[in-house]
Formats: sequence, structure tokens, C-alpha cells
Amino acid sequence: MRIACSTAAFCRSPLEEAVCGVRELGFAEADLLVIEGWVHVNPTDLVNDWDGTTARLDALLQENGVRPIALNAGLSVLLHDRSAEACEQRRREVAALARFAGLYGVAVSGVQPSLTGLDGRPAEQVFRDSVASLQEMAAIAEPAGLTLALECHVRSAFESLPDALRLLDEAPWLSVAYDPSHFAMSGVDLRETLPLLERAAHVHLRDAAPGRMQVHLGEGAVDFDWLLGSLRDQGYAGDVSIEYLESDEMDVADDIRGLRDLVASALE
Repeated sequence: MRIACSTAAFCRSPLEEAVCGVRELGFAEADLLVIEGWVHVNPTDLVNDWDGTTARLDALLQENGVRPIALNAGLSVLLHDRSAEACEQRRREVAALARFAGLYGVAVSGVQPSLTGLDGRPAEQVFRDSVASLQEMAAIAEPAGLTLALECHVRSAFESLPDALRLLDEAPWLSVAYDPSHFAMSGVDLRETLPLLERAAHVHLRDAAPGRMQVHLGEGAVDFDWLLGSLRDQGYAGDVSIEYLESDEMDVADDIRGLRDLVASALE
């Protein structure tokens, strides 16, 4: 098991500062955000400017002695958009993402569900259209050696535990990027999320509290003793990313290092 630093720790900073920052925090391995319109690499750039985008990243990684071991992706089209144009663009971006992962031997990419475009559409339709898109995406990525793992994010079609658990039943082929912070901030007892943990291809970690997506390590509701013990008991073979977010409200450097050490002592 490897422990990566997510470049979310530098989500308000450009790619150059993010890669350097990962190294300065004492990590050699990164979970790279590839989320359209946010940071740090746009999937559309992989489609439209492959050579320029990859050359820039390669230079930064080599300069800093950092390598990606996971990706966290968000595409330019809504997951539940089933128009012909959206489906074609989605196919292009997933193919580019799989090719990008292959450059670095990355086997797992988190997938961010759509957090917008939900208003006014029947929830059942959003759910089913999202599942259809995820199945098409997996059919592209898996033959290329990339597992796509959905994160059940707050404000998405899968934010509630019942919907997340239903997803496991209706999409038995789907892997999960397990992030307890989204459930902790919603007041869910993490023990109820065990079925999600058992389907995890990757794990994202930070402490969180009801109504707060992140708090300092030890001040929140994430039961790391239970969580890490459950991973150990089930023989979890994947990797872990420390995914605190850069924030004006709190310095997260010590939390990132502290959580890395806690995970290492429990699982390695």
C-alpha cells in the first residue's frame, strides 16, 4: 500500500506549485487532480493538446522527484448528460485520461459526479443516466488498464447513503473512491458505509465534522481507528491519498503529515 498526497492540498495554486508542494510535504507520490475547469490538469487539454500538456507535467515531475500513483478526474460534461454530443466528448476525454494514466502506470482514477445541472430534473432520471454514462466510461477505461472509481460526493446524485448503497446494487461492476468526509459532514455513522468501503478501489482521507468538509485531524467525526482497522481486516490492497484541501481558513500541512503517519503506522 502506498500513501499519496493529493494535489488538492494546493487546489488554489497552479500546477507548478502543487507538484513542488507535494515534495516539500515529504511525499514522493501524488494523487493528481484532473478536474475540468478547476485544477490541475484539464481533461480537455489532454484531448486538445496532448504533447504540450504532458511535456509540461513531465518536466515538473522529474524536477521535483514526484510521480502520480492515482488520478482524481472530473470531465467537462455532466455525468447525466446523455446527448449525443456529450457522450462523444465523454468518450474522448475518458480515452485521453486512460492514455494519460498509462504514461505513469496509474491503475485507478477517482471520478467526480456532477454537482451541477441537477435542479429541475427528476432524481431518478439523473441517477439512471449517470449510471449509463459510468458504464460506458468503464468500457473504455478498463481495457486500457484503468479502473474508474466513483466518489459519492455531497451535492451529487449519490450523496445520500441510501442512493450510494443502491448504486452498489445496480452497478455491481462499479468501483468506489471511498471518502468518509462526505458522509461525516452529513452526520452519517461511518459504520453504515462499510459496503462502500468494501468496494473501494482507492481511499481519500481527511477529517471532517457535521456541516464541515474538513477540520484539523482529531477534531472531527471520522473514526480513523475503525476505518483503518476495517481496511486492515478486509485486506485492502489499494492505495490511500491524503486529501486535505488548500484553504484560507486553516493551514493543512501538519494535518497532511499527521494523517500520513497515522495511516502508515496502522496499515504498513
